[in-house]
Amino acid sequence: TLGAATTLTSTGSGAITFSNTLNGAQTLAVNTSGTTTFTGAVGSSAALTSLTTDAGGSVAINGGVVNSTGAQIYNDVATLGAATTLTSTGSGAITFGNTLDGAYTLTVNTSGITTFAGAVGGTTALTSITTDAGGSVNVNGGVVNTTGAQIYGEAATLGANTTLNSSGAGDITFGNTLNGAYTLAVNTSGATTFTGAVGSSAALTSITTDAGGTVVINGGVVNTTNEQIYNDVTTLGATTVLTSTGSGAITFGNTLNGAYALAVNTSGTTTFTGAVGNTTALTSLTTDAGGS
Repeated sequence: TLGAATTLTSTGSGAITFSNTLNGAQTLAVNTSGTTTFTGAVGSSAALTSLTTDAGGSVAINGGVVNSTGAQIYNDVATLGAATTLTSTGSGAITFGNTLDGAYTLTVNTSGITTFAGAVGGTTALTSITTDAGGSVNVNGGVVNTTGAQIYGEAATLGANTTLNSSGAGDITFGNTLNGAYTLAVNTSGATTFTGAVGSSAALTSITTDAGGTVVINGGVVNTTNEQIYNDVTTLGATTVLTSTGSGAITFGNTLNGAYALAVNTSGTTTFTGAVGNTTALTSLTTDAGGS
């Protein structure tokens, strides 16, 4: 139990280990270039005010739960050792400042900012990732690998060219808006869903979804500076405008259905590879002048 704002420091790279539960409504900073381990639940009976680990070492989150009222900042290389839920009840930022691995589920609950600064699942894929609605999520590490679902409930921003992979046919869902001037590749044989507008405030460079699954475009708008390639079976869930401002190709590599209007705007090539409206007729279809 913490009874005061606390800083734990090992100047010689020593391990700093909590072998059981940790509680106390105080701030905790852990500074070591060794291994920091939370073996038990953190803040389960008395949430910490905040939790910060410094860069240079590693942190193992093995207790399944970390509750704080403020921020959680894991600057070390992080590993999950159990199915994990991180919660900030006071809209604190929850930040992974380096890589994150571990074959377990991760749920992040905060109405603040969730940030993945490094690759996620680059060495060991997570089982799934879920972020709740109400805040924002920054995907800055370039790669997120899971065996199951990836559900980004918050307004999402890309901070690097990004590839999202689910090796086990998990759904990959953007539950709110998606922005960021970077490429996005989504690879799953499950369902890819864009619930909100894509690129409405900061156009993506490009979007590519792989073949083998489905893609649902529900947000009405997808803006890119270059290509949009939907290789999956595609369904419109709203009146939709797809725009490439940089003459990028807009390609439907499989079938396209949905009882909504579709407008495609690019001076590049628009391609409908599969049947359009064969299962559910579109309301209308318009391509602009200037391309092919």
